[in-house]
Amino acid sequence: MLAPRLFLTSTQLLKRYTCKISAAVEPAVLADLEQAAIKPRKHPGIIKPNFVELPKQLSDTLKRIVGDHPVKKVLRDSELLNRYIKARHPPPTPLEIENKKRLIIEEINAKMPLERLATLSEEEAARWKRKRELEINKRLDQRTYAWKPIEYGTYEAIVYAVGRAAQEYAVMKRVLSEIQLRDEQFKPRSYIDFGSGIGTGMWAASELWRDSIFEYYNVDRSREMNELSELILQQGQENKQIALRNVFYRQFLPAIDTKYDLAIISHTLFELPDKQQRQEALLNLWRKCDGYMVIVEEGSRKGSELVNEARRYLLRAGEEHAGHTLAPCPHDLRCPRLRDLADRTPCNFEIAYTPLRISSDSTVDRRTSTYSYAILRKGPITDATRQWPRIVRPTLVRSKHAICRVCTEAGNLQEVIFTASKHGKAAYSCARVSRWGDRLPMALGTPQAKPKKTNTETAEQSEQA
Repeated sequence: MLAPRLFLTSTQLLKRYTCKISAAVEPAVLADLEQAAIKPRKHPGIIKPNFVELPKQLSDTLKRIVGDHPVKKVLRDSELLNRYIKARHPPPTPLEIENKKRLIIEEINAKMPLERLATLSEEEAARWKRKRELEINKRLDQRTYAWKPIEYGTYEAIVYAVGRAAQEYAVMKRVLSEIQLRDEQFKPRSYIDFGSGIGTGMWAASELWRDSIFEYYNVDRSREMNELSELILQQGQENKQIALRNVFYRQFLPAIDTKYDLAIISHTLFELPDKQQRQEALLNLWRKCDGYMVIVEEGSRKGSELVNEARRYLLRAGEEHAGHTLAPCPHDLRCPRLRDLADRTPCNFEIAYTPLRISSDSTVDRRTSTYSYAILRKGPITDATRQWPRIVRPTLVRSKHAICRVCTEAGNLQEVIFTASKHGKAAYSCARVSRWGDRLPMALGTPQAKPKKTNTETAEQSEQA
């Protein structure tokens, strides 16, 4: 019985040593918790909403714009479009294509060695070279993502609205709500959206800051998308007055250097044909930003990479356009997810929403969508809580402990096992009720890993026992 007991004790000690991290709850938050001024589940690191429904007026309008189109066909096409967008990759770069071709040539050389040419006649060698080149091109086509822009006509815009409106609105409501929560003094007067689509960003922004936003500037290269967005604001009735003030639509970003308090680029980076055009569009929009800029994409690995590529590019834009990250990162460093190329886990978050129902056959009340995002602030960050660690995966609540995977202000991923005995009741309670995407209102210490015990030390303990 002695050996098993010692083995279990050794394992438990190792886990405790590798996860021993101090956690100091923010003094003001700690005081409020101890005095019962706030409950743990309402601590200031909680980011809401976690579930979003389309406003009834928008939902009714979207049903109305389907018009005479066959409902079953629209639903089927919207589902296909949604799957395609979620699985999308950006256009491959010339370097990526070159590297793939190099690897394929190595494979072909093993199968069709060039030394064989010396044994062939001139005619046979020419035929053999053609066959070899065809095989290389065939494999390259099979392994290279065939990117092309999505063209939205009148019908395609309606399909997009039916399939994407509810989830994109939910994502934008969640992301923009974080700005409102963390910067109560921010009252944007102007709004610009590059790749505005059907206007989901505008819907969310107008709900949060309707009283302060005086101008909405929507840019989308699809004229049909712009027309549908305007029709939705008119509640599906072409002659109806729009409730929002000063809504403008264009197919290209304005050349003039007008400044906007809130700039959005949402679900658009995949549509740009190469890295250079992505950077040009980002820098153009960043120059027009005079407050916050929000970047949102699908929560896939590729979407996460595009968001972080954009974030790093803008943070290096120079002193004239200096800015900082407000969310989700508590730092301006490289995303720790992308430092490890072997880790294919995206930096993403989850939101629940109610899908649009345009058919009586629909019984789904709730779906979830993952998204990747970055909120950048032009100029200095005024939020004193910026360094709070962000929970980047679902919290695991177990008996007498809770496990949180967080991104820290040092730009590292850290797993913390919270217990009341080691971290205090306040820290444990906050960790236990916090969800994926929330922030922990505390400062984490440096991990204190102790070395594994040597065989000699273990043997000495066994003898003493």
